[in-house]
Parts: sequence; structure tokens; C-alpha cells
Amino acid sequence: MSRICPDCHNSYDDEVLHCPEDGRGLGDVPSTDELIGRIIGSYRVVRMLGKGGMGAVYMGEHPVIGSKVAIKFLHPQYAHDDKIVDRFFTEARAVNVIGHDNILKILDLNITEDDRHYFIMEFLHGRPLQALVKQGVSVPLQVAGPILLQICDALEAAHRKGIIHRDLKPDNVYLISMKGKKNFVKVVDFGIARVTDDAGVSTGKTQTGMVMGTPAYMSPEQGSGQTGRIDGRSDVYSLGVMMYQLATGKLPFPGTNFGEVLMGHLQQRPPPPRSISPSVPEEYEAIILKCLEKKQEDRYQSMKELREAAGKCLDALGISRDLPPADDTDPELPPAEGKPPSTPGLRTPGRPTLPARMNRSNPNARAKPAVRTSNPGLAGARAGSRPPFRVSNPPQTMATQPPSSSKAGLFIGIGAAIVLLGGGGYGVVKLAAQSAEKAAEQQSAKDAARAKASSKAEEVPPVFLSVVSEPLEADVVATWGGGEQKGQAPLSFEVPKNSKVHFEFSKTGFFNYAMDLIADQAQQVKAVLKPTPVAEKVENKDSSANGKKKKSDREKRAQELPNDGVIDLGDALK
Repeated sequence: MSRICPDCHNSYDDEVLHCPEDGRGLGDVPSTDELIGRIIGSYRVVRMLGKGGMGAVYMGEHPVIGSKVAIKFLHPQYAHDDKIVDRFFTEARAVNVIGHDNILKILDLNITEDDRHYFIMEFLHGRPLQALVKQGVSVPLQVAGPILLQICDALEAAHRKGIIHRDLKPDNVYLISMKGKKNFVKVVDFGIARVTDDAGVSTGKTQTGMVMGTPAYMSPEQGSGQTGRIDGRSDVYSLGVMMYQLATGKLPFPGTNFGEVLMGHLQQRPPPPRSISPSVPEEYEAIILKCLEKKQEDRYQSMKELREAAGKCLDALGISRDLPPADDTDPELPPAEGKPPSTPGLRTPGRPTLPARMNRSNPNARAKPAVRTSNPGLAGARAGSRPPFRVSNPPQTMATQPPSSSKAGLFIGIGAAIVLLGGGGYGVVKLAAQSAEKAAEQQSAKDAARAKASSKAEEVPPVFLSVVSEPLEADVVATWGGGEQKGQAPLSFEVPKNSKVHFEFSKTGFFNYAMDLIADQAQQVKAVLKPTPVAEKVENKDSSANGKKKKSDREKRAQELPNDGVIDLGDALK
């Protein structure tokens, strides 16, 4: 039997008691979605389209005219968290402020009588840009170029209003048909946008050191938690990652975990796109690599500047900036339920990736459950070891194997020996059988315990830690039960979940710093080292006891001035 989370509606195996997503207790019977069929505003909720960490998106339909909308609900457990509610409605406010044709429109926002926060969006009949991304396959510049220009237009409009997207990726760019043209861009999901005032100061509540976004597309300043430095050039970097991926069919910094990806963004230079796909034009490769510069000042300084460079490149190559006409060769796809299979990963910070058997929202996609059996000998077989031979009735076991004619005499002799020994002989045989049976049961129990421990280890993945320091390149020593990691910040590594990790930071000219944390989830560890006041101490000494000595040294040097009258003004004025 599977268990269902009453909030996010994910289903899990029966041994999972609490939802790994939101910690809610799981019910034994499939729950019905209470939102389906409700009237929200002027629309009736029809079905769920997808869900995330903060909310879920449903399709709504007008009961009279049949028009469709998308309705985004905040998960009810966050209804009384002012910070999360504010962040949820930030998307609606940000999009309303921008008001651009290439950005998804927000139609309404409100709160239901039972405290369900929601906003209503236009329903997009199209597909995400991610649908064009195929592993190892380049998207022709004739297709990608006009799409890129529209993204630049949309984000330039957002940046002029002081809004930074911070989660730009192919999944958040939708392609629809508009006025007889296909591949018309709609940028979506401003849920973690950074909104600034006229002075460039953030109006949000994101704390310094908090990492938010999708790792594969993060800028270095975003990945290292330097929220105060995030600006429009961070979106330029993320768009550069998308350009690289479309041009080569690969990410510039692939990795199996957040740590590998983050280190690529922070420390490594991406392989030139032409080294992967020689068909990429040289001038377009130069644009991509400039977007991916580690330092913000080395990138394009605005989306407008990037758009002008990309437009000139298309013109020089003879590629039209116009969108192709809509036809049947590239059919539109309805919005997929849930994330597309090729999605590059969830935002961070977040929980570590769950094992496949625990993280499933589609009951039909459940992994095949482990075979349960009452025969403990099979535990060893499943673990790859040979099951022990179990004898429950030795005389019958021997009798079921008819002897060959060449060994008939041997069995007759054994039978005669048993007759001569009488009951005592049978007792010996029975005792041996019981001993063998007991040994087999003990071995089976060990195999079962070993298999259970192995299974438990697989269910609890390690936790990733990203370590940064201010200033950079501080020496780091991290220790935990049975493990140690040394290096210079920034660095990353994995530790067992819920282990206590002790950190020691050191750097010449700065005070040492130590801290402890419990690695209960993937997180960033940041240390700010204070400089040692060496210069101040020297100055204090000079102003007191050593003042006289310094004055004496100056008088001595004055007597030794050269006859040509040339002096060191800096020294003479001391």
C-alpha cells in the first residue's frame, strides 16, 4: 500500500511515514484533491499541472465561456509565514510592474476564505525551451537566435524596473504561437526574483549567504551566496549558460551534484563551444564566452548590450531576426504535468535528492518493490551471496536422491551402520541436522541485517556542503565522525546526513574562526574573518614609548642628508 501526502499529494512506499518534502504525516489511503472542482475567482479548478516546494499550479476553466487560466496556490502550511507569503506574491507584483509582452501575465491575486493564497496567470498553449534541448545536439542559430533576442528584450524591461530574475533556465522560457508566428517567448516564474528600489537596494528579505536558484545556471556571485552583488549581469551569465547549452547540446559545467557544478562556476573556465560543436560561428562563440566571465565587470553590462551584440552577429551571418511562421511541422505541446524529464534540477537551497523509490508523485511510475519472502535464505541470494543449504529432515533428504548403481554398496553400508548404532546413531544425525539448521538461520539473519543496513544507507543520501570565506582562499579544516576535509575556500564536499561538522578557518593577517553545524540538509557554510589590527598596534607603540626613539632616528637621518640638497619629502615630513 502506498502513502499519500495530504499537502503535496506525492505518494511514497508504505514504510515512509513522513513526507520528505514538507514533513507532514502520510495517510494510508489515497487522498482526494480538495481544490479540484472549486471556484476560484471566476474559474473552476480542473486539474493539477505541476507542483514545487512552495506551491502548486492548476488549470482553471471559466464555467461559461470555457477560457483557460493557470492558478498558482501557495502550500497551506506556509499560509501563516509572512516571509514566504511575501515571496510568493513577489512574483505577481514583479510581473505586474514589468508589463512586457514576452513575460507571462498575472491576471489576479487573492486569498480564499480558508487562507489559500493564490494568483491567476494566463494559460500558455506551448512548450518550454527545454523541449528543444537534446543531449549532445546543437540547436541551429537560425532557431536559437530570434529566441535569444526576445529573452534579452524581456529581461532588459525587467532590469529597468529593478527586477532580477535569478532563476533563468530553459524550463522558465515558454515558446508559444502568436499572430501567426511560432517560438514567441514568454519568460515565466519570477518566484525568487530580486526586486530593488530606485537606489538599487533590495526590497526583499533574502539573507546574505543564502543560495537560491538552479545550480546549473547560477552565476558565480549567486552560487557563492553573495546576494548583495547580484544584479542584471547575473541574469546575463545565466542566459550565457543557456546559449552555451543550445549551441553545443551540453552544459558548460556538468556535474553529478551541486558541489561539482558550483566549483565549475566559481573556478573553471568553460570549454570553448567550438571544441564541442565546430559548427558554432566564431563570433557567436565569443559572445557566449563573454557572458560566462567569472567577474561581473568582464561580462556584458546589460541585456541591451548583449542584445545588440547578438543582433549584429546574426546580421553578419545573414540570419534573420524574424520569427518563423507557425505551421504543422512544429506542433505546440500542452503544458506538461510536472517538470519535464530533462529538467536540470530543483532550486537550491533544498533537500538532497531523494532515492527514486521515495520521490515519486505518479503511482503508476513506482519502482518495483523488493520481494518479500518468508525464506531467510533468499536474503543472501538477493545480496549476491550463495544461500546456505538448510536441512529440515536429513533422512528424507537423503532418500529423495536415488543412488546410482556404482554407489549402491556405499549407501547399503551407511544403512547398516545406522542399524548397528540404533537410536544413538539417529540421534547423532538429528543433532548434526539441527546444528546445520541453526547455523543456516544465523547466517540468514546476518545476511538480512546486512541487506537492511545497506538499504538504509541507500535511503539516506549524504548532505552536500558548500564552503566559502570572506576574504577568499582561507584555509579550511572540516572534521566529523570518521571523516576530514582540508582545502582552501571556496570548496565543497559531502558528509553523512545529520552528522556534526566542526570547521576551522585560518588566513594570514586574520583572526582564526571556528564553528560547528549539524548537516541536516544541503547548505552553504560561510565564514567572515576579521583582520588582525597589526598596523594599529605599531602606531600605538610609536605614539607612546617608542616616540622618542623614532624622533631620534629622524634627526640622525637628517644629519646624513646628501650635499646635493635632494631629500625624500615623504620621509622628511614624517
